[in-house]
Amino acid sequence: METRCPFLKEERMAFCKAFPIKKMLPLDRLYLKDSLCLRGDYTQCPTYREKKGDMVSGKRVCPFLEVESVIYCEVYPIKKMIPASCYKLECPCTTEAYIDCPAYQKIAQGDIPPAAEAVRVRGFLLDDTVYYHKGHIWLQRVDGKLRLGLDDFGQWLLGEIKEVVLPNRGGKIISGRPLLKFRCAQGTAEISSPLNGIVVGINEGLREDSSLINIDPYGQGWLLEVRPAKGELARLNQEEFLYGSNARSWLEKEVDRLHYILQTEIGVTMGDGGNLSRNLQEVMAPRQWGLLIKTFLERKEG
Repeated sequence: METRCPFLKEERMAFCKAFPIKKMLPLDRLYLKDSLCLRGDYTQCPTYREKKGDMVSGKRVCPFLEVESVIYCEVYPIKKMIPASCYKLECPCTTEAYIDCPAYQKIAQGDIPPAAEAVRVRGFLLDDTVYYHKGHIWLQRVDGKLRLGLDDFGQWLLGEIKEVVLPNRGGKIISGRPLLKFRCAQGTAEISSPLNGIVVGINEGLREDSSLINIDPYGQGWLLEVRPAKGELARLNQEEFLYGSNARSWLEKEVDRLHYILQTEIGVTMGDGGNLSRNLQEVMAPRQWGLLIKTFLERKEG
């Protein structure tokens, strides 16, 4: 058996030591004609001019340019890069224990590709078989109950989920009242219930591994099951819940709104093609992350 996960990748990244945010770029992307960092006229860079102090440099390459080798998981939904020096440490990725990793197991078992019912909308998975609440909770009928989970857009907003606090079995939930609490790398988010009912089941697997929500939000990352109160099932066909083509149109608008907020209020510019980086949260301040959570997830509507 191999002693290193085949999905563990290594890459050389470059970043500016003087810039206030450690924003890393693949080194090969800097080898462009318009890259100031690798030309003598890097002295015209505003960051260099602000931070150089008494530094005198006749180097062709900017003295603030740093290159670092990093490792990351190729299949984990959040591309979290760590120094390659971690190879020297004993961790699941660099030992035979990698076979117990949920992300590896899903690939090995052939479960990671989206189901036939799932489609991609502007880079986010959308399951056509479930209903969506505008707070990015999905609902699915299961044997007379409703199973609830967080959609792909919602788990992306949260980023790395370290813990989820679920309600107790038998507990009553009320539409618009707090239902779930997520402790994430950037902070804590609280999401309200989209309906009234009684909790009849919870996903016990999340107590051991909350990353299942990031890895498989429509499958093993489901959250809880509810016996809906009288009349609640009829609400699924009302405007506040979305299904099929309506859900797709809604998600398109949500992504447009996200792009607008990122560029106008947070100051993050999208990369080539307008795709959203899976580790974008790492360059945000907690206050900026909180703005996105409040705007899209912590909605007060019923």
